[in-house]
Amino acid sequence: MEEKNKLSAKMEEQITEKLSDAFESVVKQKNEYYQNNPQKIPEIGSTGKLISSAALTNSAISGGASLIPGPYGMLAVVPEIILVTRNQISLIYDIAAAHGKKDLMTKELAAMVFVSAMGSGAGSLLVVHGGKYLVKRTSLRVFQRLVTILGGKITQQALKSTISKWLPGVGAAAMAAWTNYLTRQIGKKATEIFSSELEFEDNIIDIELIEERENSPAEDGSKKSNDYYKIQALSNLMKIDGQSDEEELTLIASTIEQSNLTPEEKISLISNISSTETKLEGIEIIADSPSESISLIAEMIALAKADGKIHITEKLYIKQVGKMLGFSDSDIEEMISA
Repeated sequence: MEEKNKLSAKMEEQITEKLSDAFESVVKQKNEYYQNNPQKIPEIGSTGKLISSAALTNSAISGGASLIPGPYGMLAVVPEIILVTRNQISLIYDIAAAHGKKDLMTKELAAMVFVSAMGSGAGSLLVVHGGKYLVKRTSLRVFQRLVTILGGKITQQALKSTISKWLPGVGAAAMAAWTNYLTRQIGKKATEIFSSELEFEDNIIDIELIEERENSPAEDGSKKSNDYYKIQALSNLMKIDGQSDEEELTLIASTIEQSNLTPEEKISLISNISSTETKLEGIEIIADSPSESISLIAEMIALAKADGKIHITEKLYIKQVGKMLGFSDSDIEEMISA
């Protein structure tokens, strides 16, 4: 466990370090490119195509990554993760340019849009007021804090794909679905912000940012962990079509055994495998965390696709869980098609 934590910390450190350079270099390169090629500035009506193209490109990068079980394998895909992130930053800039706001783009603003799209609180850095966005000018410390938040969340998402460790290809599929959805969310958030009037405050401020609240088990043990509820949902999905093949059973059993759950939680989940019951617990808790919600849906889709096709009952069940997490049917369809 200690070694795993060290590797996770190393991965987060690598990603965070490269993210800081990515925001600065992408914004600089895009600015120079459009200055030299003004005819290439996207039209406002092309933002939908820009988002779709970026989402498909990024899901292809993630889906093609060769995941090796465990944190050591995740360290190997850091370059792919950074490439995807650079494409997402580029998308933010392109959408700003399409709305005539490329001259307002800074690495700080790009980071604010990115953090907001991931469902994390950016404090009062971006405030909607009277139909316009008030943008706070931030200190270097605040920008670094934004990058740290992003680095941590991107690392968490990569490591939380629990099923990627046990079934070849499924982990990459889960990452592809998650990457596709996140890229689209970034595009939607950028469109929302840059289609509005932006007003920048004159004074540079240095404020504490509010990170997304992550749920953890209650100290008295009455509240189970998010991983427990996620594995329970995956186990239910395995049974929903009325049949569970040996590969799926081995997958779920291995996931339970290798998890950090308590012995009591593991026993409960193993019992759930042999039960015909498919009750859902804790979904409202997972829904409090956008990153956890996206992770669960991506893993469910990847598991359903493991045998080469998605049964109609599996799709309906995924949509049922997705609705409880706040996703629309169209969101789920987009992730399935990734």
